[in-house]
Amino acid sequence: MASSVFGWAVVALFGQTNAREKTALSVLVGAAAAWPLLLLGIAVPRAATFVLGFIPLPALIPAWTVRVVWIALAVAVPLGVGLTMALRQPRSPRDEIPPGIRQESALKRLLRGFPITVGIAAAFLVEFVTVPALRVSSMLRRRVDVQVPLVTDAASYDVVAATVAKTLGLHGFTIREGRPAWWMTVPSSILLTLGGPAFRAYIPRRLAYFLGPELEVALYPNALLLRGRQQDTAWAQGVVVEAVTNAPAVQTYHPDAQDIERQIHRVWSVYREHPSAHANSAALLHRLAEIAGDVRRLPVPYDEWQVVYRQALQLSRALHGDRQLLEIASSTPDIDEAIEEKPMTEPRNREATRSLSSRALIAEIVDRATLLAKKELELAQAELRADLKSELAMAKGLAVAAIAGLTGLNLLLVAGVLALGVVMPAWLAAVVLGGLMLTISAVMAYWGWRKHVATPLPVTRQTLKQQLRWLKERVA
Repeated sequence: MASSVFGWAVVALFGQTNAREKTALSVLVGAAAAWPLLLLGIAVPRAATFVLGFIPLPALIPAWTVRVVWIALAVAVPLGVGLTMALRQPRSPRDEIPPGIRQESALKRLLRGFPITVGIAAAFLVEFVTVPALRVSSMLRRRVDVQVPLVTDAASYDVVAATVAKTLGLHGFTIREGRPAWWMTVPSSILLTLGGPAFRAYIPRRLAYFLGPELEVALYPNALLLRGRQQDTAWAQGVVVEAVTNAPAVQTYHPDAQDIERQIHRVWSVYREHPSAHANSAALLHRLAEIAGDVRRLPVPYDEWQVVYRQALQLSRALHGDRQLLEIASSTPDIDEAIEEKPMTEPRNREATRSLSSRALIAEIVDRATLLAKKELELAQAELRADLKSELAMAKGLAVAAIAGLTGLNLLLVAGVLALGVVMPAWLAAVVLGGLMLTISAVMAYWGWRKHVATPLPVTRQTLKQQLRWLKERVA
C-alpha cells in the first residue's frame, strides 16, 4: 500500500509520467517520507548510522564529519523534490499537471520542496502510527480492513463518493454519512496546508465517510477503505468496483494501465449517449478489440492487469446488451428500475439517429473533423508559446539552483575528503572522490542524452491520436 501512496503522490507533485520515471520519483517521495530519520541522524549521528545502516563507525572518525553527512542528506532530499518539480515545469496548457502550479516560477517550485517534504513526512508519520493501531482494533472486533485502489481528483471526488454510497445502498447495505475521524482527516489537512497547489487539485476539502451496522466506508483520494466482516467487505468491494468502472476514477496505479482505463472510459462515454443505438455496434466492438490487444501486451503486474481485463469484459457485456453480473445477482426493484428507467426515452434518440440521412451524417463528421483540426492547430501554437515561456522562466531558476547545488556539492566533497583523510592521505582522498564524481558525471550525461531526448510537441501528438480514436468511435 505504501508504494501506491507514493505513486499517487508522484502524480500529484510531478504530473503523469512513464513507468521508469515514476519508479525513480517514487523513491524520491519515499525519501521525503523518511526525512525524520535524517533529522535523527543529525541529532545522534553515530547511533543513527549504526541503527539505520548497521555500520559501526570507528572511533577515529570524528562525530562532526558524520553529522555533516546527515545534514547534507537532510538538505538534499527537499532540494531534490523542489528541483525535480522545477525541472518538470508543465510545457503546454493541456498538461495534466494541476493548473495551480503553472503560475509558479521555477525558483518558487524549487523552494516549495522544503514544505512539501515536511508535509509528506508528517502525513506518513501519522499513517505509520495510526494504521497498525486501526488494524489491531479491527482484529479485536473481528473485522477486516480492505483497501480498494480508486484514484480520484478534487473535481471528480464528490461524484465518485456519491456513486459508492448509492451503489452500496442499492445492494443492501444500510449506511449513512458520518463525520470522518481524525486519523482520516489529519494527513489530508497536512498535505493541503504544506503541499501547496500540488495537492489541492487531488485532495478535496472534505473527505467522504459512511457508517452502517455492517460496514464502515472511507474514501481517500487514492483508495477506498472498507471495514467490516470478511463476507460483507468482499461483497461491497465487488459491487463498488463493478459500478465505478465508468465513473471518473481509475482503479490502477501503473501509468500504462491507467491509459487503458481512460480508453475504456471514452468508449463508455460514447456508448452511454445512446445505449440502444450503440448496442452491438461494429465500430465500438472493433475499438474494444483494439483495447483488448493493448491489454494483452500490457507490461504490468497481474493485480493491475486483471483490473483492466475485468473492465474490458464489463464493457463487452454492455456493448452486447447484457446487464452486469452483480446487478443481476442483486435483482432488487430499485436496481431494476434504475436500469430500465433510461431505455424508456432511448427509442426516440434511436429514431432521431436513424432519421438522419447518410449525407447529413457525413457532413456532421466533416464539420467535426474540421473543428478538431483547427483546435489541434491552436493547441500546437499555444504549446510552442508555452515551451518558450517556460524555458525562459526555468533558465532563471536553474541558474540559481545550479549555483546553490554546486556550492553544496563542493562543501559535501570537502567534508568527504576530510573524513577520508583520517584513514588515508588527503591527496589520495581527493583523487578518489574526484574520480568518482567524474565517472558519475560521464554516466549521467550519456544516459540523459540517450534516454531523455525530448519529443517535439508531445501533447499535440498524443491528442491527435486520441481524436482519431474519437472519430472512429463516433462513426459507430
